[in-house]
Amino acid sequence: MSARRFLVEPAALEGQLVQLPPEEAAHARKVLRLSPGDEVQLIDGRGRRALAVLQSLNKKGAVCRVERVETLEPPRPRLVLCPGLLKAPAMDLLAVKLTELAVDQVRSMLCARSVPRARDATAKRERWQRLAGQALKQCGAARAPQFLAPGPFEEVIKQAPASALRLLLYEEETGLSLAQALVAAPAADEVWALIGPEGGFSEDEAAQAGQAGFVPCGLPHTILRAETASIALASVIRFARG
Repeated sequence: MSARRFLVEPAALEGQLVQLPPEEAAHARKVLRLSPGDEVQLIDGRGRRALAVLQSLNKKGAVCRVERVETLEPPRPRLVLCPGLLKAPAMDLLAVKLTELAVDQVRSMLCARSVPRARDATAKRERWQRLAGQALKQCGAARAPQFLAPGPFEEVIKQAPASALRLLLYEEETGLSLAQALVAAPAADEVWALIGPEGGFSEDEAAQAGQAGFVPCGLPHTILRAETASIALASVIRFARG
């Protein structure tokens, strides 16, 4: 039987008895039909996971008794993905898939060719964080990405530290592939990667990124949708570099 995972606030794992959030308690009772005595996993989305036992479960809520708590080390390198802001369905997909791929931080950018604007930025970020939490329970990852509110392209690229490996996924770049860029680059503890919106990066944006230390590289064979390119890049970083 697959693990029954529930998302709780980080502070909840400080005590031995944990009350599940109302929506999690309802899921345990109505959907999973669990009973007192059943083993569950509690995750806080920040690297800690607890083995626990349901102590009580009824219409008023659910209480778990913590048996053991472990802290899982994050994967390396730290991965900061900076996609151009996409339409809502694509960004929702990324919130789920980048959680599965253990991306550490997502900084969506407002680019020259971005279709959506940054209206309701706080609501967008909260929705992505909520979708990431749901994905955690399915995939068993220890941490959800930190989603930042969409910011201007020019401001985002300035935030990348000089010590990070900085990559620009650019469809006009045919001389250097992503794989070649990773092989040629020295080992780094942190990777920042820029992926364009539906219309791609403008020439001016590509030039600005190059001046800021980002290495342009491409994906061979075909032009991917923006969300597919983000997933592909995160997969290569996570699975090819450990």
